[in-house]
Amino acid sequence: MTMVLPGVSYDETLLTQASVDDPVTMPLFIGYTLPNVAIQITAMQPVSVRSLTQAVAHFGQRGTLAYSLRHFFENGGRQCYVLSLGPWHGEQAARLQALIAALQAPQMLETLLADDKTGLVLVPELSELNEINRFGGANTGEVDVDVDALWYQGWQALLTMCHQAQQRFALLELPDSPAHAVTLTGQSFSADLCQCGAAWWPRLETSYEDEALAPVVLSPLPAVAAAIQRSAHNNGVWKAPAKIPLAKTLRPTQSILTSQALLNNHGVSWNLIRSFVGKGVRLWGCRTLLNEENAAWSYIQTRLLVSSVENYLCKLARAYLFEPNTALTWMKLKGQVWTWLRQQWLAGAFFGTVEDEAFSLRIGLDETMTEDDIRQGKMILQVHLALLAPAEFVAVSLTLELRDSTARSHIGG
Repeated sequence: MTMVLPGVSYDETLLTQASVDDPVTMPLFIGYTLPNVAIQITAMQPVSVRSLTQAVAHFGQRGTLAYSLRHFFENGGRQCYVLSLGPWHGEQAARLQALIAALQAPQMLETLLADDKTGLVLVPELSELNEINRFGGANTGEVDVDVDALWYQGWQALLTMCHQAQQRFALLELPDSPAHAVTLTGQSFSADLCQCGAAWWPRLETSYEDEALAPVVLSPLPAVAAAIQRSAHNNGVWKAPAKIPLAKTLRPTQSILTSQALLNNHGVSWNLIRSFVGKGVRLWGCRTLLNEENAAWSYIQTRLLVSSVENYLCKLARAYLFEPNTALTWMKLKGQVWTWLRQQWLAGAFFGTVEDEAFSLRIGLDETMTEDDIRQGKMILQVHLALLAPAEFVAVSLTLELRDSTARSHIGG
């Protein structure tokens, strides 16, 4: 018995310019920086960070952003970009409100559209909403702060940006409080937005210590971003970023026993972070927010794989810009695309025991293009992919047979 998810096709992929590198698993951290860091970072200008040493030199060793970058690199992150909103002086609640306002501003979308080097978008600073009471600040005397509304606005802003900016995927987290998490997951997010992001729960208690020598509690997203990037590099972007152990992590801040209200919720899908005896803390799930049966975009790796294919094919097609729009050019492009897709299929990216089951290509006059398309300068390549679904549930049956006082067992998956 075989299982094939619906084919994905790009009916009219125009040959436009693309980025030099595949950005799909490259994280972009967004947040405020401390005013006393060693190097002043230009606001709204993504900065490349290639190591923990460089992260410390740029952003210091204290504060949410500094700890988040440290957790990213110590969980195997290879490289990331940081988009600073500038230094911040002031109260926590006001800063978080300003942060969400910055995510909603047109300038933020313009910055993402101009950046072709990143694909994963995360804002670990939003995790500090857990430190603010439902109405009012945490020990600050602040009032009239609706935390549930801020969570929703933050999610909505990130998902909307990732939907509008091509090949972007939002990494989100749920509030630590199961009650607040149920409220958030029950909100109405469109299917178009839900396929552009995934969420994890709960926060993580790390092995880092603050000034009071207490364990630092962090958003799970830096470690998630590192796991996705490392898994894609080691195994391919089509490998589910799940069952991955997390380093420098003591425990989740909530146990699985407190998640029952969330597990019974019928809102958007989300992913659990669990602690296993003898196996450490692990990412446990690979779902996007889309909560639909048999949906092609229900899995993170499927969404990222298609984005990766689209990005690479656009980069490959760039060589054919302004070439004669003739059968010879079409044959050359089709041959290069076929060669690359076949390599990916042989590596395990697509379903199928033969390549015809895995992918198909079409390009040509009266096949993908009309005479009018050619006159308008369009060269249209159609790509159909057979995508895979992961084994989320493994059934094991155990049969005992007593023969001659001997017990025999049979295990099947």
